[in-house]
Amino acid sequence: MARETYENIVIIGASVAGHALANELIPIIPRTHRILLIDALDYSFYPIAALRASVVPGWEDKIVVPLKTSTVFTEFSQHQVIAPNKVVELRKNSIILEKPFEGSTELPFFKAVVATGSTQPSPMRPSADWTGINDYKKALINSQEETKKAKKIVIVGGGTVGVEWAGEVRAAYPDKEITIVHNRSSLLAPDSNGKSTNTTPESWSSPPTAPKLSKSLVSLAEQNKVKLILNDKVIIPKHQVSQGEWDGSFGRQKRGLVRVKTEKGKTIEADYVFLSIGNKPNSTLVRKADSNAVEGSGLIRVDDNLKVAATSDSSPLSGNNYYAIGDCTAAPGFKTAYLGGVQGKVVATNLVNEIKGKALTKYSPGTFTGLVVPFGPELGAGSITLPYLGTWAVGNGMVKSLKGKGLFIDMFLKSFKGSEKV
Repeated sequence: MARETYENIVIIGASVAGHALANELIPIIPRTHRILLIDALDYSFYPIAALRASVVPGWEDKIVVPLKTSTVFTEFSQHQVIAPNKVVELRKNSIILEKPFEGSTELPFFKAVVATGSTQPSPMRPSADWTGINDYKKALINSQEETKKAKKIVIVGGGTVGVEWAGEVRAAYPDKEITIVHNRSSLLAPDSNGKSTNTTPESWSSPPTAPKLSKSLVSLAEQNKVKLILNDKVIIPKHQVSQGEWDGSFGRQKRGLVRVKTEKGKTIEADYVFLSIGNKPNSTLVRKADSNAVEGSGLIRVDDNLKVAATSDSSPLSGNNYYAIGDCTAAPGFKTAYLGGVQGKVVATNLVNEIKGKALTKYSPGTFTGLVVPFGPELGAGSITLPYLGTWAVGNGMVKSLKGKGLFIDMFLKSFKGSEKV
């Protein structure tokens, strides 16, 4: 019996945005088409809870799920997961894989979606070397053990990642010395009016935050004996340093207690240095295909329909065959899991509209914005901005119930709709 043939919809990247898109497509895609969800890892991980998993034993098992057809798609579905495998080249009507799929490394498609996310320092994202699920678990367990041994911790960067990690450590270890060094006048990125902007973001780090939220987090940190050094930067050494000086390595310091210096002349002792800066969009594939389709910040240019903005007819990305969603794009709005899901829904609608010859839907991030920052499982602060009502502060109780206690783990697990339960 001949194998049934399909038109392929290729999704490159199976993290939050890519997986959300696949789930949106499943109930509406015609039988003539199939979803091929591709990822370099053989597991899915949940970045929202990765910081807790790097500190609290047992959480390493909660944030990873095997990534395969049986965990993502139902039995007898035409859709497939291709993992672990890497896309090495984008072409006009096909992609090139590192390893063959169905007898070939070239995979033709009807449309393709780039959802490659961002690169962040471990443990927020796995290292490229941790391709297997056990590699990442072992790294998280090692992080837990090193954090437990540390006595004096310096956190470089006071954005959401740095603040949340400080809270996780403080909740687990009340007596450790913790210092956050941040280059702003307050924690996160306080904005004059606390409102989001819909312009193309210059970078993907911390979104603008309401001054009240930053002030609340400063008070929370100080009440929990976290020392803050604001309006200053840690000097990251680029050359060999003398004995006892920090050499620029992160994590537990192999040389024991070292001296970390700032640009304004402060010296802090540390036996553990945590990096919470340097987030970069994973846009290399698009840059290789069409360098002008990528902003100077590394974000992929997209139009109102979330199509990749090719810059010439000769570009492999021309022909309107590629979309991009999630942290890798210059789409308006914050780089959040929520908006990654919104983008997935828009692109799912547009893909089906293209199959049916209908008009495309424009993407809008909307006017609602919210940022909830846990400080361990019991504490935290947040802000919610609503149309016409302005910005409202969110306190410990609401943060705990919204996010802090469970970190939306149930939502992550429910996103796996395959025949094999996770």
